[in-house]
Amino acid sequence: MGEMRKVVLASRNQDKVRELKQVFEGMPFKVVSAADYPGLPEVIEDGTTILGNATRKAMITAAFTGEIALADDTSLEVRELNGFPDIFAARFSGPEATYESNAALVLDLLEGVPDGSRQARFATACVWVDPRPGPEEFSVARPAALRWLQNPWERSIEIKNSGQEWDFWNGIMDRRQVWHGYVTSMLADSATWGHDRGRLLEIAQGLLARYDEDSSVQGSLRIPDPRIWAINGPFATEEPLTLVAPSGLDREAPGRGVNEPFWLEISTVGRLLGEITRQPVGGEGFGYDPIFRPVGEQRTLAEMQPDEKNAISHRARAVRRLMGAVRGAYSV
Repeated sequence: MGEMRKVVLASRNQDKVRELKQVFEGMPFKVVSAADYPGLPEVIEDGTTILGNATRKAMITAAFTGEIALADDTSLEVRELNGFPDIFAARFSGPEATYESNAALVLDLLEGVPDGSRQARFATACVWVDPRPGPEEFSVARPAALRWLQNPWERSIEIKNSGQEWDFWNGIMDRRQVWHGYVTSMLADSATWGHDRGRLLEIAQGLLARYDEDSSVQGSLRIPDPRIWAINGPFATEEPLTLVAPSGLDREAPGRGVNEPFWLEISTVGRLLGEITRQPVGGEGFGYDPIFRPVGEQRTLAEMQPDEKNAISHRARAVRRLMGAVRGAYSV
């Protein structure tokens, strides 16, 4: 593979960083975190899927740093809560959410729901974006997916009136229609047991409304659906869907001078089925681990030792699939 490449983990969550760094042991990559790049902007996660949000984070991290970026995003879907927290898992209990407050809110909402109707599903999407893939040929095996992107920030064309930018992007790929469809489905509470529907609706409306409020977050960047820059390969002759570049990336960003015209993206998804317990159990793990019991297990994820959890967890499954694809694609 030549030079030892850097991989920037697009997260400031030290629990995630610690888990992901362990995966790279023995591989010819130097792993660093987003915290090593103080100027790296926050990403507005306005996708309707974890894969979309992970891609956004990876693309902006790669664009700013000029290095390979690895991003992940996790959802927790609880059947009785109409699929919530879903993509809002990290901030379900509000802007100041903690692991404990998020888990406590889920348990509170499920208080009247009987055993047998507390099914849930964890899912993690991992996305690898290489902004300098070079001339090599790359291929990956399923279930990983490979996609080529034209460097979104290579062109200098931008929206002259920044106030019109959001409306412009909403008109591409039916972005507004996609979001409204997602909102409609998440507000159509079809569950049947004893949760407080009025309270869940209030929480859902607050989470979904914050999507628009996030557009004014200082120092944050928003990019539209990444598919608008997708092409068949670096030697494809077709024109991209749009020649307009997203604005907001610092002109002095390290990646500006080194990123290549075409980027490589590899993505995977891992899932884990289980149920929500009636109280937190266990002191290992993080996030919703103390209230999530996998199918076929008598223990929660938080009762398992790290190696046991990593053998079955949604994140570990996604990361293993990604690393398998990376080894094959980079011949390492």
